[in-house]
Amino acid sequence: MAAQDRGRGRTGTRSGSRSRAPKVLLIIAACLALVVGGTIGWNAFASRPQGTPEAVEFADAEISPALRDATILALGEATHGNAEFQLARLALAEKLPEFRAIMLEEDFGHVALVDEFVQGGPGTAEEAAERFGFRLNRTEQMAELLQGLRDRNDALPEAERVRLVGVDTQRVEASKGILISWLEANAGGEVPAERAQSIAAELADWNDADPVPDPERLRAAVEDAASLIDAGSEDATSTDSANTAAPDRRLAAGAAAALAQNLELETASGSGYTQIRARIMAENAVRTVAEEHERGNEHSLFFAHNGHVDRVSAAMSAMGVRDVGELLAEKYGDAYRVIGTDLHKGSLATGDGTGEREVSLSNRTPLRGIFAGTREGYLEFDSASAANRELLARPVRMASTGDGVQQWHAWVPQFSSVKMTPSEAYDALILVDRVTPTTPLS
Repeated sequence: MAAQDRGRGRTGTRSGSRSRAPKVLLIIAACLALVVGGTIGWNAFASRPQGTPEAVEFADAEISPALRDATILALGEATHGNAEFQLARLALAEKLPEFRAIMLEEDFGHVALVDEFVQGGPGTAEEAAERFGFRLNRTEQMAELLQGLRDRNDALPEAERVRLVGVDTQRVEASKGILISWLEANAGGEVPAERAQSIAAELADWNDADPVPDPERLRAAVEDAASLIDAGSEDATSTDSANTAAPDRRLAAGAAAALAQNLELETASGSGYTQIRARIMAENAVRTVAEEHERGNEHSLFFAHNGHVDRVSAAMSAMGVRDVGELLAEKYGDAYRVIGTDLHKGSLATGDGTGEREVSLSNRTPLRGIFAGTREGYLEFDSASAANRELLARPVRMASTGDGVQQWHAWVPQFSSVKMTPSEAYDALILVDRVTPTTPLS
């Protein structure tokens, strides 16, 4: 009897547990719904348009004296792959004819080849744009930039023309070609023929597709070539080859320097690679400013990703990396100015080894309120109202993607945006309401 009672007691306990289980699950589900719903609601509230409409269309905007007086004025792009950001480069250059150098996030050699067209060389703007090293710059929009600069230069004496300069160093083939062409053109004259042939042979297997074959061997060859270039420049009676198709000494020296920088970069790893790249780009920008000063130009533009040009390294600070903009701001102070860019929604063109594709992207920035009523709005922060400046001094998520982005990246804010304070990073902002993809040339 007692055994039977104990059995019934145990059965009753199990039955009671089963009856309570659905209630517990319902409570857990309700709690999760509250948390998720609250999070969604808070995000919707936080990302609502805020601020008073104050921006003007960038096409109609005037650049203030504070930005026009900059030694370097940077224009960032929130993404690699939006037509509006690339077209803004030409619009800014046309507003600022006194800025006679444009530095690009591209390697020295490829940009030197592109600049030949800008200076009046043969071919079309599309053919010139195809010479860019990065796929993301081989677009109809960049060809439009090149044609606009070419048209402007055609009406100017050589000393007043705008020139393009590559300050990055991730690719080598174009710089290598420039260096070897100069050596071959001067072989048998100021350059011993055997040394020219030996250097060319040592560099022959160095390319953009394969790992660096032998850094020490390559470094020795590049240093040998640089010494030949320097030796000739110290001789007042020395002249470059009569071959007008050969690169001049300045280009050859720049190519040798770019190759040496690439060797330094490619032998680094991890965050060291990123920091070295930033330092090299900053050093090249400083060198370009010095060269421009010698030809009477005190103002240069710098076109690169937002992450490279912003003053506080917002995208890289967590890694301990000080990017180009922070390094330039440290050197030039208020003579380094930055126009950042952002977007509301649209799609961009991207690609990698798997092919080219379009990715949809949305960034519900609260700054939309300040830019309400504009398609490509522009606002300089110093001219903003006190209330809008307060909003610009708060951290917000701003769109940020590189090349090769996948669609799932765009769905995750941590992979498609950076939390940053606009007024700390930039002096002005262009916000595009609906972005469209760039148009590849090929």
